[in-house]
Formats: sequence, C-alpha cells, structure tokens
Amino acid sequence: MSLLIFLCIGLAIGLILQTIRVRQLRHELAEEQLRDPLTGLYQRPHLFALSEREVNRAQRSLHKMAVLIADMDHCADINAKYGLHAGDLALKRLAECALGSVRDFDLVGRYSGEEVALVLPDTDYKGAMVVAERLRKLVKKQPVQLENQEEFYVSITIGLAALSTETETLEDILVAADTALQAAKQLGIDRIEASPASLPMSI
Repeated sequence: MSLLIFLCIGLAIGLILQTIRVRQLRHELAEEQLRDPLTGLYQRPHLFALSEREVNRAQRSLHKMAVLIADMDHCADINAKYGLHAGDLALKRLAECALGSVRDFDLVGRYSGEEVALVLPDTDYKGAMVVAERLRKLVKKQPVQLENQEEFYVSITIGLAALSTETETLEDILVAADTALQAAKQLGIDRIEASPASLPMSI
C-alpha cells in the first residue's frame, strides 16, 4: 500500500514538474518572438509597447525620461566592401554595446534596419548624454572581426531627445530623437546631437 502511495506521489510530482517546464518553454518561446533574431534586442512593436508605459509613468510621476536613436555609420559601404554578413556583425556589435551601456530597467530595441533605440527612464538630458557618449566610444573601441580574420572598425551617430512636456507622446519623443539624428548626420558622422527642446536652459 505504501509503495502505491509513493508511486502516486512520484507521479503527481512528475506531472507538476512537467507542467512547470511546459509553461517555462511557452514563456521562452513568447519571449523569443518579441526579440529580433539577429541582435536579440526587442522587436520594434514590443519596444514601442513597453516604451509607451514608461512615457505614461514618467508623466504621472513627473519623472524625467530620454530616448537615444543610434545609427550605424556607412553601413552600406561596409556591406559593399565586406559583404552582408559583415553588416550583420557590425549591427550585432552595436546591439551588444547598447546593452552594455544601460541599466537593467532601460529598454533597448531594433528601431529600423541599422538603427537601435534606447529608452532611458528616470534620465534627464545630462544623464542621457553620458549614456550616448559611453555607447559611441564603446562601439568604436574594438574592431569587428570576420571569419577570415579581416577586421574593420565601425562608428555610430546618435540623436537624443528628453521628455520635455507633460503632453508629449512616445511618437513625439521618437520624432525629436530621429530629427536630432538626421541633423547630426548632416554635420558629419561619429557624433551626438540633441533635440533643441531637450537642452537645459543653461546650455
């Protein structure tokens, strides 16, 4: 009788563990679908959904918030000279450096083809500029190495925008950061430009 009880208990424990494992696998699969397969960063729709919450939270609590959009410089030239795989490796480098430049609760996602967006809660203009400069230097610090041991260096240009009014939406702050990025690219590469509305009055 006791053996039967032990067998039943063992079977019940096994079923419970199997159920837990199935749930874990479903969660992992759902998480994978939310991430870009090349870089491992959040896909654009999921990044936007999470960022909307951060904008709302920042406005409710009157906290600061900033966004960076980083664009790989001369990506088309890299692809033309070294091949499309080299461009992928360069983008992976940008993604790794972006993740290495932020806090656990910051959001990093693939914004477009060669662009990565960083959403920085509880961060003002000065704090965002520190992150942007850290990222800019980190990306160009070491070369990207190809399978044939050939190497090349990459750089990025960054547009920065900080939440400046209580009525701004996520779209507003992204447009401001993207506009700053386009302004930066007109001035050159390997640089950071901030949206004029994000600048402190003393600057």
